[in-house]
Amino acid sequence: MKLTQKYFWLIILLSLVLGIVWKGPGLILKNWLTPILMIMMTLGCLKIDLKELRNFKHDWWRYILILGNIFIVSSLVVFLCQKFLNPEIYLGLLLAVAVPCGISVVAFSIILNGQPTKALITTTLAHLTAPLLIPIIVWLFAHKIININILSMFWLVFKLVIIPILLAEIIKYFKFDKYLEKYIAGSNTILVSMLNWGTVAPAAYLISWQNNSFLIAMTIALFIFILQIIIGSLFGRNKEEKVTWSIVNFYKNTGLASVIALTTFGTPTALGVVAYILVTNAALAPFQFWLMKVNKK
Repeated sequence: MKLTQKYFWLIILLSLVLGIVWKGPGLILKNWLTPILMIMMTLGCLKIDLKELRNFKHDWWRYILILGNIFIVSSLVVFLCQKFLNPEIYLGLLLAVAVPCGISVVAFSIILNGQPTKALITTTLAHLTAPLLIPIIVWLFAHKIININILSMFWLVFKLVIIPILLAEIIKYFKFDKYLEKYIAGSNTILVSMLNWGTVAPAAYLISWQNNSFLIAMTIALFIFILQIIIGSLFGRNKEEKVTWSIVNFYKNTGLASVIALTTFGTPTALGVVAYILVTNAALAPFQFWLMKVNKK
């Protein structure tokens, strides 16, 4: 195992710490999050055989169940814990779990030895259905109205999914993928750390360790993380599939949640999103240790 892959957990934790204590570079990286994601997806797609996408027709019902879990189960958990949170942080945490899984789940599936093809299908379907499902969930569980720009969401999918797939196919056509293959996992680890740094730094000023509701939100986020790992493990038919379903279950497009929180409801609401970002990224460390332990058996 390469050093960057072996110490993925440490690099991720370091990126979170840097985002909190050294905000300057993170604020610069914030402006480059989309290109970083596009590079990650392009590298990830080099490991994907597009012919495998045809297997969707055999497992379509599994993807429907996974999508239902991604959007509903975590939202229901947050709703049941509503009385323990102040209204703003509750709404922010609800937004964090109601958005689709992050585009970077493909990169995580490669780094953690999952199945990137299934992660790609899942995150694509999740983003395409998000404009319909997110407003419904927020209305049902918080009685708040939000508007998701459908064209913007489709453009996001085009930039972060379709373009990287096309670029990867061009690279494979000219057989450059053979030279890049050994660098994919390591490069994606570094890119994920940059992504975290650029995501956490702008939100770091919101963090308040004296805010009891914020700390409770972090506890709820940790419970959701553990619950989704269990669901992913039970639903997967083999080790690689268990890893993939676990990742897509808990790792969210928190960038989208942050934008909705800040532009629609204001800064206090974004604190709920920050709680989810910190916990789920920090929890990747014990998740990787667990996977390493399982692999040794």
